[in-house]
Amino acid sequence: MKKSTLFMFFMPVLIVLVLIFGIIIFPNESIQSAKEGLSIWTTVLIPSLLPFVIGANLIVDLKIVDIIGFIINPITRLIFNVSGKSALVFVISTVSGYPVGAKLASELRTNSQISRSEAQRLVSFCSTSGPLFIIGAVATGMFQNSDLGYLMISCHYLGAISVGLFFRNYGNEKIPKSPHSLRSNIQNVINTRYSNGQGFFVLFGNAVFNGVNTLLMVGGFVIVFSVVFKILYLFNIVSLISYIIYIPLSFFGVTKELCFAFISGLFEMTIGCNKVAAVVSTPEVLRAILASFLIGFSGLSILAQCCNFLAKTDIDIKLYIFSKLLHGTLAGLFTFLLYPVFKSTSIVSNFNTVYNVFYNNSVWNFYLSNYKLILPIFIIIYILASLIILERTSNKIKNAS
Repeated sequence: MKKSTLFMFFMPVLIVLVLIFGIIIFPNESIQSAKEGLSIWTTVLIPSLLPFVIGANLIVDLKIVDIIGFIINPITRLIFNVSGKSALVFVISTVSGYPVGAKLASELRTNSQISRSEAQRLVSFCSTSGPLFIIGAVATGMFQNSDLGYLMISCHYLGAISVGLFFRNYGNEKIPKSPHSLRSNIQNVINTRYSNGQGFFVLFGNAVFNGVNTLLMVGGFVIVFSVVFKILYLFNIVSLISYIIYIPLSFFGVTKELCFAFISGLFEMTIGCNKVAAVVSTPEVLRAILASFLIGFSGLSILAQCCNFLAKTDIDIKLYIFSKLLHGTLAGLFTFLLYPVFKSTSIVSNFNTVYNVFYNNSVWNFYLSNYKLILPIFIIIYILASLIILERTSNKIKNAS
């Protein structure tokens, strides 16, 4: 038997045993962290997610997704190379937040409404956070700056759209035009909505049942990962990882405290964003960049929730995790580029000496002084490059066919 096979078999077992051993050694700390996770679930996730999950399930069951999908299909085929109903999942995700987008995408694939390649393209950009969390919880509640929330949410969705453009060629598949007219497609959906004999109240009851079950699963993940992070912290594993990352980042003025906060966010996004925002000794721009990355990446806790849905399909989970890593990186980059729009050049004077080596230099000062000219140029180049990619892709598909 190969060593890699043995490693893949026993590594999860070893991790679980270590965590159980930690719970036995630190029972009080484990209970306290479980209570913190339960508090996040009951006070934040249930009020913000449950109505959206039920509504999203009902929208799908009532075939509203299909109708709107037919209407916006020409646009979404051109931009993201996905069908209209797939693009609507992105809209629902931007309103509701994690993990609704991944759940709806997996349901479309499970019901064979979209192909495997389209499902892979869809989950690359439809798994997003919601405005309630970014503006309300992170910016207003944690950073005490509501204006920063509008910057972060813009960068978050720009990052998601950019990832969608990056993945639009995945699978070398082009979404075909519908052979029927818009009117006939809508008429067919209306005629077949209740073909299975289930009326509105049955569908509504199913939506509530599935929504509650989804939130129960989400709550379980949040509580478990709260305990996992606490155990890893008590075993000094988090501190060790933070110190390793601190060595290269120290040249940019990043403190050990900020590294620790960032690592905690890689496990649980909400806890990490709160800890990053609390490191007030670090300039706001750097904390906002790290928080944007964490929200885009979503953290292991939310990744596990999303992968739980996606694992029931043939969607490549490794590629999905890569897309979330790319999403976080682009969200942080957009936050860096757009921050001068919300702040004046006086922010540079508050940076420490080492941090100034990276930010307070001629290039950065020139950008801050001329961002009103440079930023539009950057946006125009971005749009032109996207259009060129779209045109070349269309030509390649036409030539191949």
